[in-house]
Amino acid sequence: MRPHIVDLAVDELAWEPLGPAGLYSRLLSRDTETGARTALQKLVPEDGYTPPQTAHYHHTYEEIIGISGCFSFDSRRWVEKGTYVFHPPQTVHGFASAIRTESTFLSRVGRDLDFNFVEEPEHDDLYLVEGANPARAAVALDHEDVLTNLAAGSFLESEAKVRLLSRHPEHGEGSAIVRLSAGWSSQIRRLPHYLEMFVMEGSVGVDGARIEPRRAYFFYPPETPINALSCHNDALVYVNFGGPLNL
Repeated sequence: MRPHIVDLAVDELAWEPLGPAGLYSRLLSRDTETGARTALQKLVPEDGYTPPQTAHYHHTYEEIIGISGCFSFDSRRWVEKGTYVFHPPQTVHGFASAIRTESTFLSRVGRDLDFNFVEEPEHDDLYLVEGANPARAAVALDHEDVLTNLAAGSFLESEAKVRLLSRHPEHGEGSAIVRLSAGWSSQIRRLPHYLEMFVMEGSVGVDGARIEPRRAYFFYPPETPINALSCHNDALVYVNFGGPLNL
């Protein structure tokens, strides 16, 4: 189980090198039993980072949202702020990886990440190595599609602008971008499944506290009481949820 985390100040964390030159990480949460984790990662070409030159896949899902910069898995679709990518397990990608400038992205995986290289891919777009198509399919959404197509909805039972990114059709686990207006406040105090939030812009206050705009991270395990959350200014939040959520 991941720990209960409230209002983690992301930019106060140190960047930790991951091994390959120019690749750094800020670990936000991790399940010590399964290896599932969420991390903010940074690619720095000036420090020697070079993208993988061979297509590959993982035995777990990989979920990414762009935070800054510009990079690509195929040199056609570029990951910029707001770009969303979901690769189900065993999805081949990285056919022509490239990077234009220093980049950061939020990375979520379902277990410790393995790399399995495919020297001669069948083609140059996302495909499964084997097996039937997963219920939660591969997704690649352009940043403009994500950030300009938010519609009226709700988050934690209060009005919000919402863009659903991906959701499992059977058990409801999924991801969304929500834009919260100044004056927004949560109306739900507990959920039967996990709730994860990454504040990309603005701020989300906790229990009435007024917080200056900054990036922050929250993780509520199932049935954990949810703080009274509110916004004194507009906020853009990347949300992940472990089951049905009214949006």
